[in-house]
Parts: sequence; structure tokens; C-alpha cells
Amino acid sequence: MHIEEQTSWVRNFNPFDVGGRRQSTLDFVYEPLVVFNELDNGKPSYRLATGFKFADDLKSITYTIREGVKWSDGKPLTAADVKFTIELMRKNPVLDFVGVADSIASVEAPSPTEVKITLKDVDTHFPESLSDLPVVPEHIWKDIADPLAFKNENPVGSGPMTEIRRFTPQVYEQCRNPNYWDAASLKIDCLKLPQISGNDQVLATLPDGQMDWFGSFIPEIEKTYVSLDPKHNHYWQPSAETVAFQMNLKTTKPGNAAAFNDIAFRHAISLVMDRTAMVDIAGFGYPVVNLHASGLPPRFDSWRNPDAEKAQDEWMAYDIDKASKALDDAGYAKGADGFRATPKGEPIAFSIMVPNGWTDWIDAVQIAAEGLRKVGINVSVTTPEYEQWGKQIVEGNFDTLINSRADGPTPFRGYYQSLATAFGGRITGAPSRYSNPDLDKLFSDYKRATTIEERKAIFNQIQLVVADNFPVVPLFNGPTWYQFSTKRFTGWVSKDDPALNPENHENNRMRLIHLLRLHPVDEKAGGSNG
Repeated sequence: MHIEEQTSWVRNFNPFDVGGRRQSTLDFVYEPLVVFNELDNGKPSYRLATGFKFADDLKSITYTIREGVKWSDGKPLTAADVKFTIELMRKNPVLDFVGVADSIASVEAPSPTEVKITLKDVDTHFPESLSDLPVVPEHIWKDIADPLAFKNENPVGSGPMTEIRRFTPQVYEQCRNPNYWDAASLKIDCLKLPQISGNDQVLATLPDGQMDWFGSFIPEIEKTYVSLDPKHNHYWQPSAETVAFQMNLKTTKPGNAAAFNDIAFRHAISLVMDRTAMVDIAGFGYPVVNLHASGLPPRFDSWRNPDAEKAQDEWMAYDIDKASKALDDAGYAKGADGFRATPKGEPIAFSIMVPNGWTDWIDAVQIAAEGLRKVGINVSVTTPEYEQWGKQIVEGNFDTLINSRADGPTPFRGYYQSLATAFGGRITGAPSRYSNPDLDKLFSDYKRATTIEERKAIFNQIQLVVADNFPVVPLFNGPTWYQFSTKRFTGWVSKDDPALNPENHENNRMRLIHLLRLHPVDEKAGGSNG
């Protein structure tokens, strides 16, 4: 299994360490209360919880916790553990990547199987938000002095794969929980995660035929992967979330800050982005160009607001001359060195950060940098290791980057978690640190809405605010990165059986359900095509 690029593994299974945790921590070590299937109209799959119910006034919600669940060390998991986890995150904002403190006024555990959460306001979106919650055992974590620094090398969890049987800088094996409550559904004994530093190394491993489940950029995939074993090698890569060029609006560099926070500058930057080249050259045609200032993903066409796609979209073309004129008109004059400065004469110089080994994104960033240089912007490219990339986003120690966001059953989650004031600096999906009171109010209004008609009307306004204010520069919609082999295991999601989001990356809660679908191929029956 391959889910993240690193040059060396660090033994860290702390679910609260967004930038440092191994990406097999959520879901596989710490099972969610309930997950929602975005490809099945948000249908819930109950895990640690067996149900939830809002109060009549929608200002509190009670979860029923599954009876008989044990932690991997054999101790019982109860509502007290859920309460403890929520309170731990509320008291320590640095741990709260879920945003529980924004929504929760108080939490009670009136019985071992009940958790009552009182909300600060009506929030009908709350159950989906809480699906990211990693419930941790109180008997372990209550004694941890610094819960963010704790590496949690030998985790005690509730998920299917809690036992770290082997760990080296090059490979680790994460094996089945001896006390897993849903052991009857789990047919896999261990996950073996080899250290792979980037897309090129993935490509080099494919002829060996050892990879069962991965999600990487594979150029000319029919030739370089499928043809190696046409009977067993498969992929499914439907269009997914929006990838955007994002500027750190809270940067401490005066010239960059002035430029990034000027919509005229952001509009001009958009005009130098050769989206077609990014898709066709960097992405081998897998992504889809996004030409809308709202950045709405194609799969949410039924939510589209035409009023957000009028004059706002004129800045989504590729036009170097128009970009140069826009910068000139806004007072960004070139100096003797050929580079532009702010209208006050402050230098503008920034790097675009992209994870090492992400060859498609690195090529896309190089295309972006080429366009920026054509109009006199002093720009460079930096490629930190993935873990460092994540830490720099959370810490705010970067200039610009391209990044995607995690969508949900509706388009709301992608916008809310990437553009709400509260999420800036909390998760890697909100690097721009954008803050707009009007947008925050619309997000709150959406969470209070109780019908799909109300939600769509509010989301129309959200699209309009985003398109009008242009906080990020939409580029393209990447594919869902998913490749699999039916040589050893079957039960895979596929284009013929699109049951759920098939990715194994950590932003996809449904990967847990996918794992539980899998089982070894029956050799005597001659295998299966999944």
C-alpha cells in the first residue's frame, strides 16, 4: 500500500499532529464515529457510533456509542473516551484540526453509550464535520503532558489496523487490531507501507508487481502500468477536487503581503496561469481545466450559480499581455532589474512551494513560474519533503503554493474548510488564511439551514462572494488518484462499481469502508477482476 511520499519514515501515529503523523493513522488506527459516502448522497456508515439524533431545536445532538467496543489493549471504549477527546481538542486549540471548539458549547456523557453535544448554534452540517474526529483512549492520553509533541509510537486505537509489527525508515507494517469490534468484516492481516519518495519511484516499482493499492500520478498509465499485467492492473480516476494557486495572505513579508492582498494583483496572476499546459503537459491530460472564478468542481454542476460566472470569469483566461497591462494599471511597475514592485516600491519576491516527488504538480508549478516571470514577477520554486510541506502550511512559513481541498457529499465542505477564517493555519487545506466576515456569515447560515433548497440558495451566495473577491486562483480539477491490482486481493471499488471514493489518502474517510470490502483472491477460483 502506498499513501504518502517521504524520503524516510518517522514513527509518529499521533492523530493530532497534522504535519507529522503517518497517513495511516486516521481511520486505520482511530476509527471515526460515522462516515458519510459522498458518492451515495451522503449516506452514513456507522462505526464507533450506531446513530445520532438532533434535538428538536437543532441545538444539541446525541450520539449512541456502539456497545462492546474495546481498545486494542483490551480496555472498553465508552462515551467517556469520546467526551475526553472533544474536551482535549477544545482546551488545546493547537490540536483542534476538526474545529470542535468553533461549534461545541459543551459535551456530556450521561451513560457509557451516550454522548450529548450542545452546540453554540444550529449546525446541521455538524455530523459531517465530526466525521474527522479521531477518538483517543482517555486512559492513555490523560497522562500525556504535551499531546502535540507526543509521537505515539505504539498506538492504542479502535480501528482495524493498530499493531505496528515492524517499523524501519524504509518500510513499516501495520497489522490487525486483536480486539477489533468488526473483525468479521476484516479479511486483511497487515498493511505493508514501503517508503517511496515520489512519483518517479512509484513508476520504478510497478514492474515488480508488488503494489496492491496506491494513488499516484502515473504518466501514460495504460502503457506504464496496465500493460504490465492487463488482467490484474486497473485504475479509476474520475475528476475530483479543485487545485488552486494560493497565496499566504498573512505573510510577514511587506511587499508580498501588499500584493497578495490586492485583488488586482490576484487577477493579474490568474491571467499568467497556462491551465491548458498544466493539464496536458504536466498532468498528461488527467486533470480538467477549471475556468470559473468560483472554482466549483465539475461534479457539483447541479449547485452551479451562473451569476458567479459572468464578468468574474474573464480573469481565468491565459493572457500575458492583459496580465502585464493589469499590473501596470495597478501600479506594479518594473524596476531596473526587470522585476515588479508594489505601488509603494516594496519588492515582491516569492517562492512556490510544492512537495518533493510530486512530479505532476512540480511541472505545473514550473509552468506557473514561467508565466509569472514573463510579466516581471520575481519567483522561484521550492520542493520540501511532504512532511515539512505540511508543517510549513500549518505554521504559515511559506509564500505561495498550489493545493487541493477535501470535498464532501456537497460542495460546502471544500469551501468552508479552505476559506473560513477559523480553519486558517489549522489544516493543510486552508493555507491562504483568508478571512471575510461576509463569507463566514454565509457559512454559518448554511450550517443553520434545514432543507436542500435553503442550502443551495445560500451556497449560490457563497459562490458569488468567492468569485467576486477571488481569494485563491483556481487552476484545474485533479483526478481521483486510485490504482489497484486484483492479483492478490479482490473487492475493489472500480468504475464499474463506483460505490465510494476509492482513494487511500488520509483526507478520505471512506477508505476505511474500502479496506473492509477487500479479501484475498481465491486461488482455486482463478481470481477476480474486482
